[in-house]
Amino acid sequence: MLPHNQELNLMEKIGVLGCGWLGLALAKKAIEKGYGVNATSTTPSKTLRLEPTQIKPFLLEVNENEIKGEDLFFNDISTLIIAIPPGLRRNTNRNFDKIIGQVITKIKDFKIKKVLFLSSTSVYGFQEEEINEESPTLGTTTSAIQLLISEKMLLEEEKFETCVIRLGGLIGPKRHPIYSLSLKKNIPNPNSPINLIHQKDAVQIILKLIEAWQPNEVYSAVTPFHPSRKNYYTKMANLANISPPDFQPEGAVRGEVSSQKIRDKINFTFLVDNLLILN
Repeated sequence: MLPHNQELNLMEKIGVLGCGWLGLALAKKAIEKGYGVNATSTTPSKTLRLEPTQIKPFLLEVNENEIKGEDLFFNDISTLIIAIPPGLRRNTNRNFDKIIGQVITKIKDFKIKKVLFLSSTSVYGFQEEEINEESPTLGTTTSAIQLLISEKMLLEEEKFETCVIRLGGLIGPKRHPIYSLSLKKNIPNPNSPINLIHQKDAVQIILKLIEAWQPNEVYSAVTPFHPSRKNYYTKMANLANISPPDFQPEGAVRGEVSSQKIRDKINFTFLVDNLLILN
């Protein structure tokens, strides 16, 4: 028999739009907590990996012009988590804000009331003082600009409530930037602090915000662990037993991104407070 709180959660169904590296970890943890979970994949092979779990898989592809596939994914969802990345590194012509526009249409068609949008701290751009939710959004990359447009579209809708989480750089099982940085030369801004978050904490923050819903709010989610880039990635290279990257001797120093708001609002304590780990 499930604990009392899990029996209550089974009355709620959440939808994970984008069951990738983070979305799958979130869906599995939500099942453990007693939620019903719908989740999407873009290929049949990815859908098959969900079948042994209690996650209900749906084959769904969202593009700028339409949503193709099993749109019953959206049916009877109490909270939708939008966990699809902009993907502009691989497809520079992609219009992510138009994709979110297609999702908004489905949200209203299926009368979903709560939406949690996973954004990025890249929207803050490069600024030197401590960064928080009141800081200007100075991001100049195409991805940052389209994320900001998407945030605005969702937050301004009146048919449903939105909460935005601006995640720091994600690390966790089988994912760490040191592997792509190894042996790179002349990496800029060696003294800028890292602004990362572990997958475990990203998942817990999302679930906590579902449980203690805070509508029309924006949160930064970054582990309060901010050594310099040079110091951190040199140590991580040693841990991984690979060659360290080479940094420029000096450069501008970006501010630390603060997660104080989310720590105060939902009484959140980070599970992984030291990011000198590979998993």
